[in-house]
Amino acid sequence: MDKALPLAAAAKESRDCGPVAAVVLQATLLFKTPKGLPDLRRSGGQARGWMSDLLDAIGFAPPRLAPMDERKKVARERESLAQAIREALSPVRVDFIRQLDDRPEELERLFPGFSSSDEIFEHYKIIPKAQREIRIARYNRRISLQKLGALLADDDLPIAPADGAEAVHAVHRLATGLTPGLFDGTDTETAELLRQELAETRAALLALEKSLS
Repeated sequence: MDKALPLAAAAKESRDCGPVAAVVLQATLLFKTPKGLPDLRRSGGQARGWMSDLLDAIGFAPPRLAPMDERKKVARERESLAQAIREALSPVRVDFIRQLDDRPEELERLFPGFSSSDEIFEHYKIIPKAQREIRIARYNRRISLQKLGALLADDDLPIAPADGAEAVHAVHRLATGLTPGLFDGTDTETAELLRQELAETRAALLALEKSLS
């Protein structure tokens, strides 16, 4: 907490949360899950309480006797900084877990029974990407859907040559975001229809690829 306080106070003004995020990770390693492992997801009461105390200490304690507008303003600013710290913590945590592959003694000390970073990611259900990367990927997929929808709004007209490159970019972003797990539980009739459409899509894409040769 002593290390985190000045860094959190600085982040409150600058929104540079990288330094305080590194200390938050150090604190996270001290708090344990019921299984005795580091509380990397900060889901336990101790980890949440520590973070709440930190935010209180830098001036975000709820002003109970203040007018409602003031209390809401403080709450918004508190959550804004908390979110910024969470986003900064995400890549710090991912990098820390990954580097344990090169430090087997530390891996065994902190996570006994685990043999790799992949096992840690799987156990904690942590996606080995930073929150910002995930959010950008989701944003790109949403924009791709919107752009394709706009390009295909008129079924009677082909996509204009000027829009061809953008259409390919959009299809690429969407296709690379699809995983086989999306079709778990799909009924037989729908699965057959999807296979047919995917086959037609593949043929169309191969024709487009050939046209660029």
